[in-house]
Amino acid sequence: MRNNRLAKAICFMVASAFCSAMMSTCTKLVPGVPAMEKTLFTAFVCMIAAWIVQYRRHHEAPHFLRKDVKDLTLRAIYGIISMWLTFWCASAMEIGDAQALFNLGPSFTMIYAHFAMNERFDRKQGLLIALAFVGGLFVVKPSFSNVNLVPALAAVLCGAIGGVAHAYIRKLTVYNKVEGNAVILYNYTFSVIVEALLCLKIFVVPNGRQLVFLLGAGVFCFLTQVFMTKAFTMAAASEVSVYKYSQIIISSILGMLLFAEYPDALSVAGYVIIIGAAVVMWRYNASLKAEN
Repeated sequence: MRNNRLAKAICFMVASAFCSAMMSTCTKLVPGVPAMEKTLFTAFVCMIAAWIVQYRRHHEAPHFLRKDVKDLTLRAIYGIISMWLTFWCASAMEIGDAQALFNLGPSFTMIYAHFAMNERFDRKQGLLIALAFVGGLFVVKPSFSNVNLVPALAAVLCGAIGGVAHAYIRKLTVYNKVEGNAVILYNYTFSVIVEALLCLKIFVVPNGRQLVFLLGAGVFCFLTQVFMTKAFTMAAASEVSVYKYSQIIISSILGMLLFAEYPDALSVAGYVIIIGAAVVMWRYNASLKAEN
């Protein structure tokens, strides 16, 4: 019975990874539309979905404590920047490379939680974090001759900011006991308001094809969270979170099929190092949990 639940949880996590890759792919298929406008459409779809979930569950709007508003707002601001960078980088560089660098986020989450929430990591965990960053260097290939250097560095920044945003989610839901959907609802409602204001002067009216892909990105973004939540309700995060890294492989395949983007040897080596560090970290954390 437990093995069956774990298998289903893994399937949900891989489905979440697929939807995350499809979200970036949809935005890459909409050239000529500003990245901030793409984030607006995505946030709008997610906001509507979050409000529907809220009223189906509680039949009223959420109530936030004053002490949580600052953290909710900071999480939303980091989320806006992270999503904008996600869409800009996905359009400016190979989608597989971008996804690999975005997945440095969990390492940044651990670093931020170490300093801000006193969640310590030991020497082996620190070495694995460093190894993940080495893998990131293989993908970035820092040199002045690399035309994708700026987008690659922006993707690393995106991973860092996304990691901090996830740390705020952990703080709000685990320590402050704010319901997960309430955090999502606040995040996307705040994002829609801010992004709508930022898009006033740069808004490009999308044609029918572009509108389908923009709304599709929003749907895939929401499904990413739905499937991830399903996975975590059926198995512990320590058992399934590593399968999220399958989105690097999925994105690379989509890049080859749709955009003729073929990663070079250094990028592939970087993918292997980042995923390998994640797998070792997953197994090590599981062993620590079993000992406790």
